[in-house]
Amino acid sequence: MIESRGKRARSRMIIMHAAKGLFEEKGIRNVTFNDIAERADMCRTTIFNHFSTINELMLALSEQEIVDLMEFCHDSKLEGKELITAMFGRLIEDTANYPTLTSTLTSNSIINAQERRSVEKIEEVIRDNIGDMSDKEKEIIIVRLTGAYYGLVNHYFINSLEFDPKKMKRQFGVLTEDILK
Repeated sequence: MIESRGKRARSRMIIMHAAKGLFEEKGIRNVTFNDIAERADMCRTTIFNHFSTINELMLALSEQEIVDLMEFCHDSKLEGKELITAMFGRLIEDTANYPTLTSTLTSNSIINAQERRSVEKIEEVIRDNIGDMSDKEKEIIIVRLTGAYYGLVNHYFINSLEFDPKKMKRQFGVLTEDILK
């Protein structure tokens, strides 16, 4: 039984990885389950066994991104400002690899209450690691940090810039230097 759950989990991850690449290449509205099945080298029925709709698949991608980010934070053994900086660094790397998809997932998370719960974990990491201050001060820092991230991504889209993770992390570092003093 454990083996089949392991195989099922691997299949799910293969499907999600195939979908991420296709969504980025073709745009979310232009991808079908047939496309995903072909890219994942699986039959269409297998895709439907895991996800009944594209929206369900999108939700799973969003949740997995947050799970991966939280695992990164835990495994890093970092704390405080170093953890916050590393977490956003990882988020920027993921964004640079899949800018259109990440922006769509981010937008959906703002609108969709179910997805919002996953993204709230980013704010929790910030809140738990910015030091001893009032809740109001923490809230201001959270808004500034997340705003810096969203603003940076928007800037790259608006100006049709190449999503270079090294450059973006440097720019984010400049933006957050004063925030995390």
